Amino acid sequence: MLRIITALLIAFFGPIVMIPYFIRLQKKYNVGQRIRQEGPDLHQHKTGTPTMGGIVIIFSVALSLIFFNPEDSIICVSFMLMCGFGLVGFIDDVIKFYKGRSLGLKARTKIALQLLISILFLYWFFQRGLFAQTIIIPFKSVSSHISAALYIPLSILVFLSTTNAVNLTDGLDGLASGLIIIALLAFALIAFYQDKKNLAIFALIIVLSCTAFLLFNFHPARIFLGDVGSLGLGGVLATIAIFSNAELFLLIIGGIFVLETLSVITQVLSIQLNNKPVFLMSPIHHHFEMMKWKEVRIVIMFWAVGLLFALLGLFAYPFN
Repeated sequence: MLRIITALLIAFFGPIVMIPYFIRLQKKYNVGQRIRQEGPDLHQHKTGTPTMGGIVIIFSVALSLIFFNPEDSIICVSFMLMCGFGLVGFIDDVIKFYKGRSLGLKARTKIALQLLISILFLYWFFQRGLFAQTIIIPFKSVSSHISAALYIPLSILVFLSTTNAVNLTDGLDGLASGLIIIALLAFALIAFYQDKKNLAIFALIIVLSCTAFLLFNFHPARIFLGDVGSLGLGGVLATIAIFSNAELFLLIIGGIFVLETLSVITQVLSIQLNNKPVFLMSPIHHHFEMMKWKEVRIVIMFWAVGLLFALLGLFAYPFN
C-alpha cells in the first residue's frame, strides 16, 4: 500500500515541481507553440507559449511506475504505447519548432507511424496469447467473443481514432487534459470492478499527473500539452479501454472526443459536397469561439458534458 501511495504522490507532485523549470527552459531557448493561421484570431496571442508539456506527464508517470513497480506486463506495455504514440507527437512538435510553422508531420505520415505502433503492439500480444478477444457490450449484461480477424482491425481503429480524436480536441486551454482526467477516472472504476487493480492504479497515476498539469494548462495556459501529450494520452486511453475489454465504451465515455471528430468530418464533407460549411469553424469548440463565447465558458461546458458522458458510460456498464 505504501508504494502505491508513494507512486500516486509522485504522479501529482512531479509535474508541479518539474513544469516551472520546463517552462523556463523553453523560454530560454525560444521554444513555443506555433498557432495555425487559419485558426481563430483570438488564439494568435498564444504564439510562443511553452509547449510539449506531455513530456513532463510521461516522465512523471515513469517515475511513479518505478516506485509502484507492478511487475505486470500489461502495465509495462501500456506505458510503452503511451511513449510510442507520444514519440510520434514529439517528432511532430520538433518539426514545427525547427520549421517555424504550425504544421509538423504530414497527416499520412503521422497516421502511418500510429498504424505501425498499433500493429507491432497487437502482434506482440497475440504471439503471447494475452488477448481475451472479448468485448463487453454497453447496456447489456453480456460480453461478446470475436475472432482475431475482426478483433485486430477493431483494435487498430480504436488506437487511431482515439489518439487523433484527443489531438483534435486539444485546442483550448485545459480542454483535452480535463476530458482525459474524466475519461480515465471512469475506466479506472471499470478496471477496479474487473479486479484489474494494477491497470486501475496506472490509470489513476495518469489522472493525477494530468490534474497537476492542468494547474498550469487551464486558462490562461502557461504551457500546452503539445502533440507529444495529446497523442500519448490518447494512445494510453485507448490501451486502457482495450485491456478492460471496454473498447465500445470509449464511444460513450469519450463522447466529447467523438463529437469533436464528427464535427471535423461533417465540416469537410459539407464543404466538399455542398461547398458550404456546417459550422463557423471546426473542430466544434472553435464554432463556439466564433460565436463569441469565452474560452473558459466553452471549456467548462465541455467538461460538464464530458462528465455526463462518463456517467452514462458507467451506467451502461454491467456492474453486477
